[in-house]
Amino acid sequence: MKGSIMRCGAAAVLAAMLFFSAKSVETIALEKTGMEVIYLPSGGFMKTASLGYSNLASDLLWFKAVQYYGGYMLAQNGINLFTHLADLVTDLDPKFKEAYKLSALIVSEDLGEYEEGVKLMEKGLRNNPDDFWLTYEMGFLHYLGGRNYAEAKRYFMLAASLPGADERAARFAAAAAMKGGDVESGIALWQDLASNSDNRHIRELAARYIEKLRNQPQQGGRVAEEAVPGGGPQRKEWN
Repeated sequence: MKGSIMRCGAAAVLAAMLFFSAKSVETIALEKTGMEVIYLPSGGFMKTASLGYSNLASDLLWFKAVQYYGGYMLAQNGINLFTHLADLVTDLDPKFKEAYKLSALIVSEDLGEYEEGVKLMEKGLRNNPDDFWLTYEMGFLHYLGGRNYAEAKRYFMLAASLPGADERAARFAAAAAMKGGDVESGIALWQDLASNSDNRHIRELAARYIEKLRNQPQQGGRVAEEAVPGGGPQRKEWN
């Protein structure tokens, strides 16, 4: 009986904490400005305050993060706080693979912060070192987001050596070794990511960039600088 009361009390505290964190996100988002992340709690505080329910806290905060991104897609708010939210979610649940996969893409492509996207994926790989899809997506980020073909090749080759790997990782490693950057390879990477994801947001993101790559001018068979996500100064899951 005592244990049940304690669990109920902990759940109530957690719900209240997440409610006020969520309201902070909503309030700041409505301002549509780059306000400081000090208005949101740190990962360490959230983990301590979750009273042993860190996975539940991560799930609830991830739901709020996806809603926040949905508001951005509807032009209702910006997403300046998304990187911090992604860090909170994955601090609370370091094994939350889907959060890493979608968040790294949003940070790299929508926010245009390739290096921050890579840092988030590095965090995911530290906590899930043998995961094929996280390793494969790290190659994807380096290939399209940063055009760092040496790192892209390294991660694609590593992905090809992991359990559950298939031939696509080795194929894109070969494309990276050839210095990549061509439109067809970029479209093929986005199409491959979309066709193998159950996440609606990832599929929609892929569709947008496939269309962008197809419509941008090319230079010598390669996509122009501004057509590549994260590629120049003009760059301006819940299912």
